[in-house]
Amino acid sequence: MISQFVQTGKNGEPVFITDVRRSLEVNPAMDIVCLLVLPDGASVKRFTIPLPDLHGLRPDEWGFLVSFVRAEIYNHLTTLGGYSLHVYYDRSDGGLDTLVGDAVASFQVDRSRSERTAYARIVNVLDRMNDALHPDEHPDSRRFTIERLDREELPSATDSVEFRADPTDAFQAVTTGLDETVICGLDIGGTDIKAALTVNGALIAMKEYDWNPASYENVELIVDPIVDIARLMRLRASLELSPAAGAASHAELLAEVVQALSSPTTAEELSRLANRGELALADSIREYDAIGLCFPDVVVRNRVVGGEVPKTRGMRQNTHRDFEQQFAALTDLNVKLRQLCRPGGVVMNTNDGPMAAFTAAVEIAASPTPELGSSGVFAHSLGTDLGTGLALADGTIPEIPLEVYNLILDLGSEQARVLPAEDLRSLANTNTGIPGTPQKLASQAGAFRLADALLAAGRPDLAETIVARGFVVDDGTIRMVPEAPVDQRKPYLAYLMDLASAEPEVAEVFRVIGEYMAVVFDETEHILNTGLDQRFLFGRFVKVATCFSLMQEGASRRNPRVRFVAADSEMAYTPLMKSLAADPDYTVAQFGQAIGAVYFGNMGLVLQ
Repeated sequence: MISQFVQTGKNGEPVFITDVRRSLEVNPAMDIVCLLVLPDGASVKRFTIPLPDLHGLRPDEWGFLVSFVRAEIYNHLTTLGGYSLHVYYDRSDGGLDTLVGDAVASFQVDRSRSERTAYARIVNVLDRMNDALHPDEHPDSRRFTIERLDREELPSATDSVEFRADPTDAFQAVTTGLDETVICGLDIGGTDIKAALTVNGALIAMKEYDWNPASYENVELIVDPIVDIARLMRLRASLELSPAAGAASHAELLAEVVQALSSPTTAEELSRLANRGELALADSIREYDAIGLCFPDVVVRNRVVGGEVPKTRGMRQNTHRDFEQQFAALTDLNVKLRQLCRPGGVVMNTNDGPMAAFTAAVEIAASPTPELGSSGVFAHSLGTDLGTGLALADGTIPEIPLEVYNLILDLGSEQARVLPAEDLRSLANTNTGIPGTPQKLASQAGAFRLADALLAAGRPDLAETIVARGFVVDDGTIRMVPEAPVDQRKPYLAYLMDLASAEPEVAEVFRVIGEYMAVVFDETEHILNTGLDQRFLFGRFVKVATCFSLMQEGASRRNPRVRFVAADSEMAYTPLMKSLAADPDYTVAQFGQAIGAVYFGNMGLVLQ
């Protein structure tokens, strides 16, 4: 059995962890039982890793099983976080003890944060989460630990946490009480920031700002544009509400602000206009009641606490500044934004994946079929990466990493595993270097990787056209989609999406992505046990109906249970989302999460 998986991987084909687990579960020779204490320090997740007989394994088969056990542990930590992990097995079995020791050693729990690499990067996230959740404990007590214990010490009965809740009216409540409020919603992504402004319950302004945070070496280049966009939106609200709104000076400033919101702007232009506008309005500034935002990193208690994501890559590579000190400024983003709010105003921050789930839940609650969200909402945002979120039926968002784009799904595809992460043909995660994750399977990079392979095999002429148009460059060493001097990622994805209805090979790109999303479904449901079969999809992949349908086809090939729901104009039921759907220039697929962020900010006011 294991030899077949190894050979499949050597043939360059994927070997999904879900298939390996199911095969081993049929008749395991032994197993490992893990008790993972979650970040709250109390809840426990129990999971079992099945194994075959270890005797007589070839080195490549042994290595495969080490990678399987390591991936099982890594996937639970990446999804759930952890305060500590206890691993129970027959320690008298020398082979099994060595196998577990090899897998656990990869997490480098005894090393410092700056020394940890690859799989151990998740331990940095866990330590930072524990710092945020348990600030009163001694720093040594907050460090994530792994302990290997004999099977005889396993507790006889342990309740395993489930991610389900009884429904409440929380999602209906956040759409009320917007009168006499000014709220900004910010959707912060890997290639752009989207902002929405509401005044007295009406959507009056939106802004899209292109950027590339992964390339920024200094934290100010990330924090300042976010704050300046919020400042510019606050100027727009202040001009709307000012008693002197009709004055010539205000009209001139309003025209400049409107122009800046509707046109491409640089970070410097944002800052200059915000400074000048605030000086001109002085005491007429209308402060925010709430700011809601989502940031592409692990967020706990409204603070960015992960630090091991592609968006902080440039900061991590900057040897002239201490990363932990830089990251602390990003962690305090909510503090800077709160300075734009009135006394008693709130800043509500979460990850972009949970924001997608929250947004979908709010719209479902206002729909003719609110029962669709009665058990909670699971959502993905497909774009630069794969954002993932879970909103429980009672309105809460679990305080777990849920960094699904980092899950290890493919244990095979050997040739693609060894290419540098920057190469579009590579399966290596650009953040951790770990191969086989959804980042290279089911997101923007996945589309580029699949298109390169499928077009080379079936439409070499089209592959040459793509190179001729500058979407792909190849210097003989690395093949990539250029990000400078012109960032071709969004244009290239849009080009592929336009071709999907006419080119069979491109259509297959999106079907295969759908298959990979079905694997994501299987793995996340194995870990979380939500009982939810439907996944709401946000992001650029949903903008074209043909691509969405192709992804559903591919998912059904793999798992007929999986049902995707497009978060587009068909899912606009709340007043603000209807306003967005009616806008001639912007779409729900683009700005839906920014609207969701407005409601998320209002939730902070509702809960006061």
